[in-house]
Amino acid sequence: MRFELTLLGTNSALPAYGRFPSAQVLNVQERHYLVDCGEGAQIRMSQFGVRRSKIQQVFISHLHGDHIFGLAGFLSSMALLGREDPIELYSPKGLEEMVRVLFKYSGGLSFPLHFHTLDTEKNQLIFEDKAITVHSLPLVHRVPSAGFLFREKERPRNMRPEKIETYNIHYRDIPAIKAGADYVLPDGRRISNEELTLPPPAPRSYAYCSDTAYHEPLASMIQGVDLLYHESTFCEDMREQAVLTGHSTARQAAEIARLAGAGRLILGHYSSRYKSLKPFLEEARAVFPNTELGDDGRVFEVEA
Repeated sequence: MRFELTLLGTNSALPAYGRFPSAQVLNVQERHYLVDCGEGAQIRMSQFGVRRSKIQQVFISHLHGDHIFGLAGFLSSMALLGREDPIELYSPKGLEEMVRVLFKYSGGLSFPLHFHTLDTEKNQLIFEDKAITVHSLPLVHRVPSAGFLFREKERPRNMRPEKIETYNIHYRDIPAIKAGADYVLPDGRRISNEELTLPPPAPRSYAYCSDTAYHEPLASMIQGVDLLYHESTFCEDMREQAVLTGHSTARQAAEIARLAGAGRLILGHYSSRYKSLKPFLEEARAVFPNTELGDDGRVFEVEA
């Protein structure tokens, strides 16, 4: 079962050097979650093979244009394609007002929108389904902003195929065994669950932290995360600008990854001042070696 992140856009503010503004899709067990929706996000979905129709939830970190200006186009396309299923949107206060105004004079949509307003000062559960939980992460930016922590729920144990044959286990009994039950044979013998099954794979996790100034408390909220996307708008040569604008440097992103004990760090949200991304990677790897550059179209998988 897949746990896979596709980057649709990795630049900040302006599209530049082939990099679109922020947007990405997380696929967890074929459930698709859209995280931010900058300009051109749906174009990138088409280019990178992301099925727009599978998106049921949209998570918006904050209301700066480079994170939301692709949303109207995405929603409009869904209506043109005849969508009827609702879309849930999670964001700081104000998104509903913006979206309602946009569609008030354009004929509306063919499907309902359900808005959920985030308290950007709290780390709390905001969404849950059969596959995952999503917690908000307080960020430090010029406007109310939140990151998101996606944690996969523990999956059922795996049957040992040879045991099904050995004990002639009926298929209707398998779900209960996978859920942890022992199996009782017709003669009354009890076969332990440990003999019949293998432990499930460890649950996987992903944290999205953009946009934010260096904020050390984040590390404790995402401790042990498998995959971390942390904004790195600037390199250390522009650290003062990062402070002024509420952003982080590549080195600071790496420091959060190190403190969090993350498995991998993805850099992104690059300033258009930088054509080459090589300095970002060098700077971050000096602190956290398991760092990779986020590039538009790149896919990151967390294996079971």
